[in-house]
Amino acid sequence: MSTTQPESSRPPEQQRSPSLKAFLSRWQWILVAALCLLAFSIRVFPRFNLVFQPGFVNFQETDAWYFVRMSENLVRHFPWRVTVDPYVVFGHVQNTVTPPPFFDWLLGLIAWLAGAGHPSESLLHVIAAWYPAVLGVFIVVAVFILAKLVFELRAALVAAAIVATLPGHFLRVSSLGFTDHHVMESLLVTLFFYLLLRAIQAPHSIGISLAAGLTLTAYLLTFHGGAFVVGIVLAWALYDRVRSFWPREEPAPSLRPLYVAFLIALSICPLFHRLTWMDYTIIALGLGSLAMGAVELWAKWCRRLARPRLPFLGGLVAAGTVSLTLAAVLVPGFRHTAKTIASALMPYLFGVSGAINELQPLVYEQGRFTLMPALHQFYGAYFLALIGLFLLAPPATPFAAESTAKRSDPGRALIFFWGLTTFVLAMGQLRMTYYFAIAVALLSGYVADGLLATGPKTAWVTAFCLVILVFAPNLYAAVNGDPSDSIGVSSDWKETLAWMRASTPEPFGDPAFFYARYRREQYGPAYRYPPSAYSVMAWWDYGYWIEDLARRIPVTNPAQANAEVAADFFLSQSEKEAIPLLETWRTRYVVVDERLPLWPATGELLLGDYPAFFEYSRAHRREDYLMLAYEPDAEGKPAPKVFYLPGYYRSLVVRLFVFGGQAVDGRGGATILFLRPKTPPRPGSYQDVVATKRFDSAQEALAAEAACRKEGCVLVGDDPMVSCVALEALHQFRPVFSSTSSVIGFGNAGRKEVQVYEFTGASR
Repeated sequence: MSTTQPESSRPPEQQRSPSLKAFLSRWQWILVAALCLLAFSIRVFPRFNLVFQPGFVNFQETDAWYFVRMSENLVRHFPWRVTVDPYVVFGHVQNTVTPPPFFDWLLGLIAWLAGAGHPSESLLHVIAAWYPAVLGVFIVVAVFILAKLVFELRAALVAAAIVATLPGHFLRVSSLGFTDHHVMESLLVTLFFYLLLRAIQAPHSIGISLAAGLTLTAYLLTFHGGAFVVGIVLAWALYDRVRSFWPREEPAPSLRPLYVAFLIALSICPLFHRLTWMDYTIIALGLGSLAMGAVELWAKWCRRLARPRLPFLGGLVAAGTVSLTLAAVLVPGFRHTAKTIASALMPYLFGVSGAINELQPLVYEQGRFTLMPALHQFYGAYFLALIGLFLLAPPATPFAAESTAKRSDPGRALIFFWGLTTFVLAMGQLRMTYYFAIAVALLSGYVADGLLATGPKTAWVTAFCLVILVFAPNLYAAVNGDPSDSIGVSSDWKETLAWMRASTPEPFGDPAFFYARYRREQYGPAYRYPPSAYSVMAWWDYGYWIEDLARRIPVTNPAQANAEVAADFFLSQSEKEAIPLLETWRTRYVVVDERLPLWPATGELLLGDYPAFFEYSRAHRREDYLMLAYEPDAEGKPAPKVFYLPGYYRSLVVRLFVFGGQAVDGRGGATILFLRPKTPPRPGSYQDVVATKRFDSAQEALAAEAACRKEGCVLVGDDPMVSCVALEALHQFRPVFSSTSSVIGFGNAGRKEVQVYEFTGASR
């Protein structure tokens, strides 16, 4: 697949040291093994004590707990897997979103074999914790063999070294304890590209084509959005057929292996048509195969003409236009479907990223364009990858120089299409960086190899830059990662969930029901929860913890199902407003923790998850709870500052967590702000604070605000922990448990990190 020239045909300054080339060739697998060991070390050792705790495996990502939950059930009914789950979220069981099965099946099979058909739960948890780290090591090998196939040995070694050390989200999802399918997606798509290109090199080797097809199928049964990879491969294949109408050094490769791979996937994927978005995958495989077949027939017919390019391209444009027009007119919901797909790929642009960290863009931060988030993901390799995209860009066929236009390498073209697409998607949302990471390694290896080949001086400078700008920051970030990256269960949450599992009623009566085989016929649309079933109200981050560790039913979970219900509850201004929500969802317990309210901060900084409620709430607006205004600082210069409106203190989450549901007199927290419209050129619509007046009594402050409201005054608090208004006691929320650690106050009198309240109005 590589188009590298023989050594003897290169200029002297580009010839490589025979001894170095021989060394790399002889010791290549030793070097790859060393890189695998390095990759394994940075994925395991920094997190080992966080994950493996005495008698407990602490998975380091919220979604991991649901994959573990599914595996716990799978090994008891192997190979039958959970397709509906009464525990995952309270409501209609048929609405449960079940991830594709391959990741779980492989994990369950390993545990099932290791446990001789009856693995213990502790054995399963240990295997599940190691699972992503081992897959992350395999990615190093997969990138090496793909880069070696497309480029050459030295580029492959550099690419393997980069992917072994990349920090950021890619490292996170491939580390010990992050048991999620993302790392397997990256591995399988890399192996699929390798096998597909190998099969194209040897189109008569049916075995490699079959392996490519099975790998593609495994990938599509790992990620429910895998149709986008099918689209990338189809775009690459279409480009190659268009490219065949211009002069090239080698004949166009046969696409027979691609048809074989698609046919295998198309014969298996329909068996899983009930999975989310699987219909799109089946359509992409079927229509894509038909479209490529039609293109090849059209190309064959056009080549009979004296000037085949124009009719061929004109026919493609006409066919594409007609197809899109017919789809828009005849297919119901075509526009809605297109918008849904686009919003899933670029959520920030469509305003659906919410407060989910994985869905935030890498080119915007706090409303401003910046590349810093992207650089923190890839460091110096980011720029090498962009250079590689530029160098691998297919020639603009009619305008390219003759020598450039004739060079065409299917492997390099595929890497370009993959790199460009994943670059755009990764800049749109953080989670796609685990795809772009593969392209970054391949493209960086290609560019670095080219620079190393230009001469001794350039080679030394390149090697120095790789060490200083790529490997050193990569390793430093990997070993000294942000502690917030560890989002396992805290000791206080662990204590709370253990109490809930042992001290609250079983929602289904029998604890063994947690391991039952839930057949869709029985637990599908006709299923209704028994009278004993109830839900637990907590923020969506904790839903899978509540399900797997407490074995209770959450109102919402990290798939954001019913997130609007939890948001509306926590922002509720009174018991009268909150109780109907709890009754509708048969809630018996409410859990609040130290992340939910806001904590004192300077300037416009907000510490806490409270702002996330407004991303989901249907009935509440942020401007009724929080206000940003400019107040003179110590030097008299206007500086932004957050103030807390009465609505903030009246919200249920603050009344429960900060004040324990007790009455508050509002003493010492009330301030009156006198405001005027902002003074240009500051951005935004925030106002200037021209005067303030503090009150010891909340009643006096309310009376003063009523008298000056027409003059633009506002009653606020400047401390999120001290109310500016009086609050009456909550009567239907009884504290039943608090964890050990105090986060407000000291000793037993302090407010605890996690608190549980029983809704006394819940039906028994």
